[in-house]
Amino acid sequence: MTIQIIRPADRTAWLAARQQDVTASVAAAVLGAHPYTTPYSLWAEKTGRLPPDDEETEAMERGNLMEPVVVVMIRKRFPEWEVTYENDRAYFRDPARRIGATPDAFVDRPDRAGTGNCQIKSASEDAFKEFWLDADTGEVVPPTWIAIQAICEAQLTGCAWACVALVVITWRGTFQLHIIDIPIHLRLWNRLITKVDEFWTMVASGEEPSPDWQRDGEVVMDVYRDSMPEKRDLTASTELDALVHQFDRARVEAAGAKAVVDQLRPHIIHALGNAEIGLTANWEVSARTTFRSGSQSRVLRVKPRRDLDASF
Repeated sequence: MTIQIIRPADRTAWLAARQQDVTASVAAAVLGAHPYTTPYSLWAEKTGRLPPDDEETEAMERGNLMEPVVVVMIRKRFPEWEVTYENDRAYFRDPARRIGATPDAFVDRPDRAGTGNCQIKSASEDAFKEFWLDADTGEVVPPTWIAIQAICEAQLTGCAWACVALVVITWRGTFQLHIIDIPIHLRLWNRLITKVDEFWTMVASGEEPSPDWQRDGEVVMDVYRDSMPEKRDLTASTELDALVHQFDRARVEAAGAKAVVDQLRPHIIHALGNAEIGLTANWEVSARTTFRSGSQSRVLRVKPRRDLDASF
């Protein structure tokens, strides 16, 4: 395996280098194990049907800003460890397999042979409890896609082992550091590179993966956002004909439901008068005035009563 190391001059060059590969952060998508990226959305991006999502989200910004903080914490908690952190977006790629990674840091530990790859993550306390903490054992277990990312980075950088350094931002504003060793499962790695190869073979053939209709709806609408002046014969598909019938029925029902809502809203507001909150025998009703674009309106919300002794 020949590895090419790219040291981009800036973020734009780094994004361009990543575009040609399946990167470690989304590699789990080819296994159907990524929470945010599906095989279809990955195909749409890598084939240019969708522009790459270059915008830095708030979560990504937090992660980037936290990286040097986590490195300082590791060095402070484990002074016997040697941490290499250059923060230069060095990009490691296998040109033949078209898979790449941007490692965060490298660690040499007296209790481990060789250099290890260290993937740095941050999470809120709620996210930590929901996605990282095993409720039965109390152990910290990284999500599968993050473990795959760490393994991918270790393999591409030639590291002997891998770990994840997770900092949990508690509701008090304090930091909790967790170091989780990630076993490098070669069977998983071999399966991953096989799936990546199948992905690029599919791309070259002009085929596409089937959309996950529970997750890919917006992606499909974006891929086919531009219409062309042509007519397509779809009469051979009885399944599509049934879907169109289902869509039409749902559209009519939705329009009818909206008409009922529009008719009932003023009845409820009339009974509420100018009060913001009202209680019926079973419901709590609120209609606060909101101001937007120079106009005002009352947004009606209802929910079942939980406290029948609530006072105004």
